Amino acid sequence: MSEFSASYHLQTSDQQKAVELIRASNNKGFVFPESNGWVTFIVKGPAFGIRKAIVSLNPGLLVHYSYMEDHGWALSFFEKDTMISTYKCDWTEELIIEKDEFDIVLLKELIIKQGNSIEDLEKALDLAEYVGEEPPAYFIANKLGLSYFEWLSADNIGDGSYYKNLVIVD
Repeated sequence: MSEFSASYHLQTSDQQKAVELIRASNNKGFVFPESNGWVTFIVKGPAFGIRKAIVSLNPGLLVHYSYMEDHGWALSFFEKDTMISTYKCDWTEELIIEKDEFDIVLLKELIIKQGNSIEDLEKALDLAEYVGEEPPAYFIANKLGLSYFEWLSADNIGDGSYYKNLVIVD
């Protein structure tokens, strides 16, 4: 079975901010504990696509991560309600990388802020010379300090009981 993952990551140390964001947007979901300055959350409903209601109420820096093992991956950054950077890579039929609206400087700054190296970053984004053992999407997510992203979406989280310290927003 192929992995399909989609999650939001709010830059905050306060898990409650993600809970409030989900509630204020009239959604339901799951909020993970803070890790490395990020609070990961999943919104119930269709797993893929970026929810306008979430972005319109975003209180700070928000990342939307999606990974479809057999198709590609994407990473979008929002400052409040404005998309400030987006990257998409599709390999369904042929390799197509969309990075016209991608801010590599922002990504590098966030990675360095985590205390991680930016070595091989551009190779992972271009795929041509990337030889890492993990998928490029994982490589970037790990560099950003995201802890919860693998096999994670509204479609596969179930009732959330598998995860510790998860807040369920109903």
